[in-house]
Amino acid sequence: MSNRNFAAAALLLSLTFIFGAGTASAIFIEDELRVFKLVNQERARRGLSALQWDDRLADLARSYSEEMSDKNFFDHFDRQGLSVVDRARKARIKNWDRIGENLFFCEWNGQYTSLAIRGWLRSPTHRDNMLDPGWTATGIGIARSRSGEIFMTEVFIED
Repeated sequence: MSNRNFAAAALLLSLTFIFGAGTASAIFIEDELRVFKLVNQERARRGLSALQWDDRLADLARSYSEEMSDKNFFDHFDRQGLSVVDRARKARIKNWDRIGENLFFCEWNGQYTSLAIRGWLRSPTHRDNMLDPGWTATGIGIARSRSGEIFMTEVFIED
């Protein structure tokens, strides 16, 4: 990912925060961008194209991370049994051919962004998802529970 694209994504996320769209705090927006950059670095190491940042997917990911945090669960299916496909349709996210999701959970620590990447790379299913050459865009959302756990969701699409 070029510095120009990263700067543009950072600006868009900053403006989203300033004008009140979404509920992510400033620290999580920075961390979401850090994970985005780390994912694209891993993809570049393997000769894969960089993913584009998608605000719709980030909003979906944030919302799901917040839901898991608030309702104290960790699963690809929410309490109503809805998957990322269902949640994307409910949020009226369109124009995708495939959609996927990686989740991460840990106790709060200052290195959780790199811990998430390492964890995903060690898990064959998550690694395959992160490094799927068909994905074109992603969004990442992070939430912290009242008791301090971190919930992270990354949503991928192929359009």
